[in-house]
Amino acid sequence: MTDTFQSAGAAASAIVDRWRWYFAALKDPKEIGKSLPVHENEPQQGYYRTRNQAGGLDPVAIFYPEGSSELVAYRGGREVEPDRVWSFCCRMPVSYDAYKHATDHGGWPDDDATVSAQIAPAPPGHNSGDISEVEILRDQIEAAKKGANAYAKITDDAMLTKAQSLRSRLNELSGEADKKREALKRPHFEAGKAIDKEWQPLVKSAKEAADGIRAAMSAYETEKLRLQRETERKAEIARQQAEDEAKKAAEAGKPTLKPILPEPAPVAAMPAPIKGTYGKAASVKVKLIVTKVTDPAALFGFLNGHPELDDCMFKLAQRAIDAGRTVPGITTEEQAKVA
Repeated sequence: MTDTFQSAGAAASAIVDRWRWYFAALKDPKEIGKSLPVHENEPQQGYYRTRNQAGGLDPVAIFYPEGSSELVAYRGGREVEPDRVWSFCCRMPVSYDAYKHATDHGGWPDDDATVSAQIAPAPPGHNSGDISEVEILRDQIEAAKKGANAYAKITDDAMLTKAQSLRSRLNELSGEADKKREALKRPHFEAGKAIDKEWQPLVKSAKEAADGIRAAMSAYETEKLRLQRETERKAEIARQQAEDEAKKAAEAGKPTLKPILPEPAPVAAMPAPIKGTYGKAASVKVKLIVTKVTDPAALFGFLNGHPELDDCMFKLAQRAIDAGRTVPGITTEEQAKVA
């Protein structure tokens, strides 16, 4: 009798040991590969899921059939070799209830409803041949966007998981649409590149030569303007000197004639358009050009509060923070950024 009880106890212990790894992994998946070692040829009895080619998750069951010492495995209802599926599913253990839900209903309890509907196989007899690819994708994207409203605010980890599923689906749809766009555009793009290769050198060559002439014309007009300003400055100095001499003579009581003042230099008019004998005329504008910052502190005081300067400083401050530097004059907070 004692031997019988010992044999039964050993058998029960063996059954419990077979599940030990799975239940520990289910309790704390982060320990998989750490305190719960993973060996390629040593699958562990339990319930799991694994990624399929469509982007969804297949249910996986690995177990010892009653009375057997050989492991069997089922993936999505099909029997597979335990060793072949183990390395793909070992890091995603699921509860038996979740596994049963997936096998019975074709989805997971933590699935986003929109994602589940879109990745489910098309029903028999489904025919979308009369619908264009762009219309199909547009409908799927619009449906997924409506589903996104449910995740405007995430309130728990379960909701976070579903939100990531829908986010992945939207990124997948975006990528699919982009690939199709690129495929359709590529022939036109290649044709455009061939045209550019033939014609752009002519465009650039002529434009560069024309721009060189424009630079010389601008330099000539600038020199004319400098000479004009110099003439105006000298005339103003001469006029001021004559007025000063006349004033001094009057104060000394010397009879003086009304000073003959030099004619003031004519005020320069806006440069006239330059008209060639061929083609369009060129306009000439006089404007002040900043050539050097001589007092950065004074300039900052003048520009302080300008929206563009504020935006630039904000970006530079963030760049310095990202580099691990301490930046004065700002406030910071820790935020989690989802990649």
